[in-house]
Amino acid sequence: MDAGPRILWYVPETRDKRRRSDLDLFVLALIESGLSTPYELKIAADLSPGATIPALRRLVTDGFVVQGKPGSRGRTAHKITSEGRRRLKEGWRELIDLGPSGDLAADLRVALLALWIGGDRQLAAGFLRQSAAQRINSVDRTEDMGELSSIPPLALAYRRLHSASAAALVKGESAAALAMAKALPRQTAAKTKQSQAKTDR
Repeated sequence: MDAGPRILWYVPETRDKRRRSDLDLFVLALIESGLSTPYELKIAADLSPGATIPALRRLVTDGFVVQGKPGSRGRTAHKITSEGRRRLKEGWRELIDLGPSGDLAADLRVALLALWIGGDRQLAAGFLRQSAAQRINSVDRTEDMGELSSIPPLALAYRRLHSASAAALVKGESAAALAMAKALPRQTAAKTKQSQAKTDR
């Protein structure tokens, strides 16, 4: 019995808890860098309020951030706590050790945390290359379509084209991850300031 063609498929591996962890830590790093409201996070980092507001609530609940009083426009500023700084210093490494999540935006956030907080560009670039490899490997996963005679031609055409499209998108994301690994800045703003301070002495 003919098993039929093998169709490419891709299923994102990101879990909700993991996605929240990297987003919370990234938002914490942005607060440490000077952004303090959902509006500022949206304008400066293009993070939607729908994602950052729940993240800020979790950070406040965990004691990593304190919430100020609403301003004249109703925007509430947030400030990182000493516990938050400790969490930021330790948490990025945990995410690196877990490996890529299967979500390109999440993996980029983790890589940037490794670069900005950990100060390790090589580790950040390696993480993005690992993310790219994971996506390419996912394209190699196959699904047995079974006997073609039992599948209506319309359904088969849709499934084939959808699978081909998904594979193309995954390959594109893999290429994007590799490009980001190469484009990571050689020096963060914090290190630049430290270098300038030494030069001025």
